[in-house]
Amino acid sequence: MNNYPLDSNTILLSSYSRQQQASFSSTEVRSGAVYFKKTATNQPTIRGITFRFEQKKAPIFLSWFNNQIKKGFELFDIDLMTEWGIQTLRCRFLPDSLLNTSRPNALHWQYTAQIIIPSYCAPDYYPDDAHVFPEYLEDKNMEWLDIIVNTQLNKVSSL
Repeated sequence: MNNYPLDSNTILLSSYSRQQQASFSSTEVRSGAVYFKKTATNQPTIRGITFRFEQKKAPIFLSWFNNQIKKGFELFDIDLMTEWGIQTLRCRFLPDSLLNTSRPNALHWQYTAQIIIPSYCAPDYYPDDAHVFPEYLEDKNMEWLDIIVNTQLNKVSSL
C-alpha cells in the first residue's frame, strides 16, 4: 500500500480534530413521539491533520504526495494516535483543504489538510464490552496484563 514514508513525529498531534456523522436520524417533531432510524453502521470519519517538516524532509513528503499517492487521490496508510493508542489507518485526502502550506519559522514547512477515514473503529484486540469492567483498563492493571501476556507468549514461542 502507499504507506506514509516519514516518522510519526512529523505529524502534529496537538492539532487533532475529528468530525463524525451520526449513524442515525430522527423525524421532525411537530407533535407526538419522535422516531429514530438507523442510517449506517460505520460512518466515515473526517480528521484534520497537520504535517510539519524540517527543510530536508519537506521534499520527501511532497514527492510521496505528488508521485506515490497521485497528488492526494490514492488511499494511503498512516500511523495516527487514536483513543485506543497508535493505529495504522487507511485514509484519503479530501480535496477541499488539500495541503494548505505555511512556514511557521525559517527551519520548518507546515502542511494542513483534511483526511477521510472510511472505517474508524476500535482495533480487533480491544474488547467491545470495555465499559462493563472499566477498572481492567486502568494503568496498574494493564501493566499486570502486559506481564502475563508476555510471559505466556514467551512460553508458547519457545515450544
